[in-house]
Amino acid sequence: MTEHIHNSPPIPAAEEWTSQPGLLVRQPEPTSPEPQDEDIRLDNVDDAEATSTSTAPSWLIWLCGLALLLMANQIKLPIAGGRLGIADLGFAAALLGLLFHQWRNRQRVFFPLLALVALAAIALANVVSRSGLGGAMEVAQLVQQFFCGLLIMSFLVENAPRLAVVAATAGLAVNLALAFWQAGRYGFGMVLPPADVLKIAWGFGEAYTGLFRSRMALSFFLAAVLAWVQPQWLGRKPGLFRCLAVLLGTVAVLVGIAHGQMLFLAVAALLAGAVLHSRRALAVNLVALAILFGVGTHVLPEKHRQVVQETFSPLKTGDYPGELKTNHLDFVAALRMAGRAPWAGVGSGRYQQCVGRCYDDLPNPIFNDIDTDTQAGWGILAGTVGIPTAVLFFLLLAIAAGDGLRRYYKSKQGNGLALGGALSLTVFITGMTVSDPLTRGLGWFVALALASASLPNRWEDLRRATLFSWKSVLASGVALGLILAAGAVIKPVEDPLAGVRKDRMASSTRQPRSEGDAAATTPGAAVAAADFFKVIDAGDVKTMTPPFEKITDSQAAKQTALRILDGKGVPPPDKEPSMEYGGAVFEFEVPTDLECKIWLRVWWDGSCGNTINVKVDDEPRSVTVGNDGTYTTWHWLESPKTYKLAAGKHTITLLNREDGIMFDQMLITNDMAYFPQGIEEE
Repeated sequence: MTEHIHNSPPIPAAEEWTSQPGLLVRQPEPTSPEPQDEDIRLDNVDDAEATSTSTAPSWLIWLCGLALLLMANQIKLPIAGGRLGIADLGFAAALLGLLFHQWRNRQRVFFPLLALVALAAIALANVVSRSGLGGAMEVAQLVQQFFCGLLIMSFLVENAPRLAVVAATAGLAVNLALAFWQAGRYGFGMVLPPADVLKIAWGFGEAYTGLFRSRMALSFFLAAVLAWVQPQWLGRKPGLFRCLAVLLGTVAVLVGIAHGQMLFLAVAALLAGAVLHSRRALAVNLVALAILFGVGTHVLPEKHRQVVQETFSPLKTGDYPGELKTNHLDFVAALRMAGRAPWAGVGSGRYQQCVGRCYDDLPNPIFNDIDTDTQAGWGILAGTVGIPTAVLFFLLLAIAAGDGLRRYYKSKQGNGLALGGALSLTVFITGMTVSDPLTRGLGWFVALALASASLPNRWEDLRRATLFSWKSVLASGVALGLILAAGAVIKPVEDPLAGVRKDRMASSTRQPRSEGDAAATTPGAAVAAADFFKVIDAGDVKTMTPPFEKITDSQAAKQTALRILDGKGVPPPDKEPSMEYGGAVFEFEVPTDLECKIWLRVWWDGSCGNTINVKVDDEPRSVTVGNDGTYTTWHWLESPKTYKLAAGKHTITLLNREDGIMFDQMLITNDMAYFPQGIEEE
């Protein structure tokens, strides 16, 4: 391939830009590698100016812009089991067009090599953990976003940065408009439990979600994209009318963020970016915060303030952890899981299957009944692909964010694209402690931020290794595909925590006390220390209402189970589970005051039949057990809270939440470290 690099004339204003195929570069000056003020690459040049020195055709630029716009959602098409999303259509067209352009014109596209290394490490970790076809499909989505998608984003922001800003702004506007309509129809911050989300044909709606599947995903999107786009809205030296327009847009997006933690991250990123940008930018953001506070306290309804306040702290716990913020507990449990399989993790796609067994003494919110997507991304990554790979991915994002800030300063504060990329990556890095953006929809914008922060300034020479030709793209794609294929064909491990679990059980199983221990214990201490271990079978039910029914099952305890047959009905969407919609009441007695856990042995038909509600005595409301990924087998799950019971008789009520479920045993114990296995006996 022939390269043409023009020598730089002595006068900076007369310098000629030339294209090393795919990217604009120039011969570096030996005495002054950084440009003068008039030679700065501005981020707010017109698209025509951005592409006039590039051989990229306009049809390809607009196709990539359309693909970015179609990525601002989590809409799934009601075909192929919901595996195909609307974003996949635009992505496929843009990728094919880009490869055709590279092949026909012998062009190269910038690509950060560390991203390729991180993807290869994730794929290899799944080979080692033997996650099987399911794990390979999960990694294939990451390859789609962080290899193919990153190529598209790099091409777009290099050739048409303003078109990328227009597409991202349009995505914000559409999601905000729909979210505000949903707020009027369903209520601001209204959420759906994960099992109900899976039942929605198009994957979004029926709550405050915009075009995403959850309140959290929408809030994450708004926060990260606002951090990316605001420096480019402002430009280098914004005038009064531009500042007013940016002010209105910023306030509108901040008002739409219905999650307190994401709102905090967005505000922090905007203020940090404004301090780096200019006094005008800082003034715009301070006024926006003042308006937000005033509107939030005096104009918006009380519900708005309640939603933000209830989701502001990740450290709340209580009797109903699922109704509060429990992602810190999930993060801790995920880190424990990573500690049990530190090098390669349990495998992608197995997080829900394994994390519930790593809570130990923590209140277990595995059902996550109130808000979808509130599980920490860093915990998921470390637990599924191992600690080294998670650290490598963190370094990828952190180094890119640092490079973006460096490039912004080297451009004499003119490269708003680099600043926006760095700020957005900061939101993603910190936000991954409370949610997971490596999913459909959000993952594309992680790639956009990564490309924006990593793309060198125009006067910087590019190392040849960072420029990918169509042959390099195909070779890298084939290499990743071979690793994925190897992981898919290897027989998966049925239980990646089996060995660890046996060790844990050895120290957790109830042991009989020796005579010496009994003699050394006072009577009062003996009562307090005595184990309480009560097993209740399905046949012990006292009262039952349909659609619960008692059946015979050869695999169930005492061959008896309670079942809600699939299709028999669930409570209405606006009603709490109660005996009116199906329930089963059991009675038991405790000899003394104690604090205990409740375990249920259940059978789930599938993802839309994997929950049941539990209520003890006259509690104001029940809690949900389930939403795990273990189907068509009997297994134990614990209630997400512990119960303080007074001596005497008590009742436990199982309530219908989803059909397609069975129950055969219940265990009530004050041994917080005990994990039931198989059919239990007293």
